[in-house]
Amino acid sequence: MRYHCIIPAAIATLLSFSCASADIPQEGCKITMEPEPVVMVINEVKEEGQDPAAKADEETAFSIISSSPGLQSALLTIAYPKSADLSLLSVDGGGHITRIEADGRTAYVTIGGLESLTSYDLTICYSDSPAAGPVSLTTGSFAGRYSWTPADGSAADPFVLRVSEAPAGSAYRYHIFLDPEDSAFPDGHDEDIRIAPLVEAGEPSLDGMRYKDAPASYKWTNEKWNTGSMEPSKIRYVKAADTGTGDEIRTIVASVALGFTAEADVRYAFHEDGGTAYLAFYNRMDPGIADGFLKKNPSPGIRPYESDEYWYALERE
Repeated sequence: MRYHCIIPAAIATLLSFSCASADIPQEGCKITMEPEPVVMVINEVKEEGQDPAAKADEETAFSIISSSPGLQSALLTIAYPKSADLSLLSVDGGGHITRIEADGRTAYVTIGGLESLTSYDLTICYSDSPAAGPVSLTTGSFAGRYSWTPADGSAADPFVLRVSEAPAGSAYRYHIFLDPEDSAFPDGHDEDIRIAPLVEAGEPSLDGMRYKDAPASYKWTNEKWNTGSMEPSKIRYVKAADTGTGDEIRTIVASVALGFTAEADVRYAFHEDGGTAYLAFYNRMDPGIADGFLKKNPSPGIRPYESDEYWYALERE
């Protein structure tokens, strides 16, 4: 007979714990606050016709059986003592626990909040003390081809990008290029047009450059998103913004048209959701008069990460 229940970690029944791995140093673990309560699923298995009291209560130490990294997450399969309260589990070395699913003496622990293309040494902690590990793993890459269509099925020009891992020595984790099928260049193009980062560390500045001399990577913004007839006369400045993560590229670009300066906040953020890779694109103009000429998402609020009309969620193919 199988019993299935979903228990919020904050109200899980407290049980005693009698054994920890002997080879794990007993020092404090750094606790990372989870943005959402941990989801716990406890599956208790009882064999038909067997008296539970006749079964020996053998205690075993915590141990990590296997690990499987994702893009911004990891799944750790662990063995745990029968008397352990799984709501007291935490992880040290990166990220935080988002889900625990237990079946018998095996628990599947999902770690979220990691970054792509990053190596981690993760330790499972119990009641703030190391219990199993560390286990070394490296998260995956978001490289690939991404495309967007309106979530409501309406017609729209193709929005297609290509992502590659940045070369050695780059200040960034990824480089983002236009795909030849993107609608800004209906006749295609032969060269690689890198649109993010717009300016790599050590490359010539675009500040003060006239529009007619600007690279195709800059002109793409005007061709793709400007619905008005006014063309910029020059670039005033391009500033890279610190995002605190290698999984997002954010650039502030100021352009001049008819003596009027408009500033664009452009972001590219990588996300993992249910095993699917997304590249979320954000573009907003300031002041509001310039923003009024900006092409916007016709159906926000449906697809993940399209929280408003300024966000586009491109899915990896």
